[in-house]
Amino acid sequence: MRKILTLSMLWLFTITVLWASNTKFVPVRLSQDEINYLMKDLESKNKEYDESKKMLFCVTQNKHYHSDLDSGVIVHQTRESLEYAVALLKTENETYKKRAVDIIKTILPMQEKDESLPFCGIWPYYPEDPLKGREAAVDYNWADFIAVPLIDVIINHSDYIGQRLVKEIKDALVLSAKAIKKRNVQPDYTNICIMGTYVCYVVGDICGLPEMTDYAHSRLVNFYNYTIKNKGFTEYNSPTYTLVAMDELLRMQQTIINPADRKIIDALYAMCWEMIATHFHQPSGQWCGPNLRSYSSLAVPEFYRLLYNASDGEINLPGDYPRIPNVMKPHHIPTNILPYFLKSTLPRLEIDTFVVANPDIQIERSFLEKRKDMKDNISTKDIIGRLYASPDFALASINQGYMWNQTRPLIAHWGTPMKPSYLQVRFLHDGYDFSAINIIAAQDSTTVLAIFNIAEDGGDTHPSLDRVQNGNFKAKDLRLRIEVGGDLENTSFTKPDQTNGDVYFVSRELRSIFRVPYAKWGNEDGYWEIGRDEQRIWADFVLYSGKEKNFNLSKLKEAVLGLYLSMSASHEPESYPVRVDKDRDYLGLSTDNLRVKALLRPAEELRVRNDYEIKYLDWLKPDKDVFNFSKK
Repeated sequence: MRKILTLSMLWLFTITVLWASNTKFVPVRLSQDEINYLMKDLESKNKEYDESKKMLFCVTQNKHYHSDLDSGVIVHQTRESLEYAVALLKTENETYKKRAVDIIKTILPMQEKDESLPFCGIWPYYPEDPLKGREAAVDYNWADFIAVPLIDVIINHSDYIGQRLVKEIKDALVLSAKAIKKRNVQPDYTNICIMGTYVCYVVGDICGLPEMTDYAHSRLVNFYNYTIKNKGFTEYNSPTYTLVAMDELLRMQQTIINPADRKIIDALYAMCWEMIATHFHQPSGQWCGPNLRSYSSLAVPEFYRLLYNASDGEINLPGDYPRIPNVMKPHHIPTNILPYFLKSTLPRLEIDTFVVANPDIQIERSFLEKRKDMKDNISTKDIIGRLYASPDFALASINQGYMWNQTRPLIAHWGTPMKPSYLQVRFLHDGYDFSAINIIAAQDSTTVLAIFNIAEDGGDTHPSLDRVQNGNFKAKDLRLRIEVGGDLENTSFTKPDQTNGDVYFVSRELRSIFRVPYAKWGNEDGYWEIGRDEQRIWADFVLYSGKEKNFNLSKLKEAVLGLYLSMSASHEPESYPVRVDKDRDYLGLSTDNLRVKALLRPAEELRVRNDYEIKYLDWLKPDKDVFNFSKK
């Protein structure tokens, strides 16, 4: 990260903290104009309110790993309903305020209060999917997510709801804070660590629990020190988690007045905005990759509204979104960061060290190929992202990542804010993103060379909740997908004549080439397929498709795929020859300026993610037209 943060870790430990002045709770009352804005925001939510259940309802869209329910089920939402209730209380409309109280009284009893149970203090997603007796894992984050709106009710609306309900809410908040403290989420889980810190900090003060406030202060300092040492959030460049973290940091700014803690909070808040600014592609209006934890491959209208409001209207991207203040989340872009959004330097190359290696973690390696030392140890490696942003497109990659559906390790954007497009590389197991697949990638500016391999103990649909057991999994279909979505005008793939030939891609002025220089999955070599639906087109490199069969990874001598990608808007993309070399352990791919080497056989996850080599043989010959920003 650039040197915006000026606190030192040593200084943090020598502060004399005045615990008598940690927080300041001043009820916020909106102006009539602000209430009018809020009423407009509530119009869509009002349609989702179920008067009979006193909650918002929705229909589940897919099977979630924290729920026993399938898709297509009508449910009532705890978190969304409470957030709705908080907004209703701020309208000063008596009918709405009574509705808010009904919602709160409905949801409070859903919290588990039996302290003998491990999930005491937690709420379910929906009353239709209770915590007791379920098969799916409990989402302990709901102690944090439900506590946040309840704190807002206590701070801003205690005078209206009455002392009895105030006491019931405080009792629930104490259980939530205890659950959060017991769980003790570490700094590598960014948004929940920040959110839980806020909950414990405030609950400690409003409920007279100084030990809880002490815990929250220590947790805040620990999170800050970890983040500085790690050069950013573990969920790097996340359009989802960065914004959640910003919301919680904003709440802290509004309530925490302890001087030392406020400096930490303000510094972390600025870090969030800097990450967004340096990965914002002005021509397409996109928050570009690479991303860990992203729910969409294109920016959503809420993001454009955030930029508009946080810049006081200076960032006014075209599109259909409310250009009215978000009175519930009054964010502001720091003045020294705003210019990054308003005037882009293009072309440019952003290089981010997202996660710093931990030399204390040692990984033992054994080899099949005859070597002098048949075993040795390696440590983890830095996770480094690269974003090439030009006036015509943005291409981003991570040097090491995995293919979960919430990651964007290799992604491109182009077009305009009104008609944006994306290209995302995915790896699918029976049609769903396969978390056990790892990617190692090298990128100069417009070219990426990557290897995909597999962890024998990696996750399936989730990185940790449904891991491959004993190196065995069943599959009907395994394929690498080059997916394009968004605006598809004059956009197409051309299937190669040969089985393993080059695939050409055209999207208006954009040109790209894709090549699989090497692929082997057991006895399968793979082949290209082209497809589309109403919203996307794709080129798939199919490794297996047929009857369901069991794959025993311990018996696969090779489970690997290489990919060459080149992109251009002003001329035909570069089509460099890719040299292939391999032995019984590793696959190596190289062009004149890029080299990637990674395991070609399955191994344990930690080794697969760190046992690789990347070399830049002719790394970005000095080019006066490309600005290189390296943040290490």
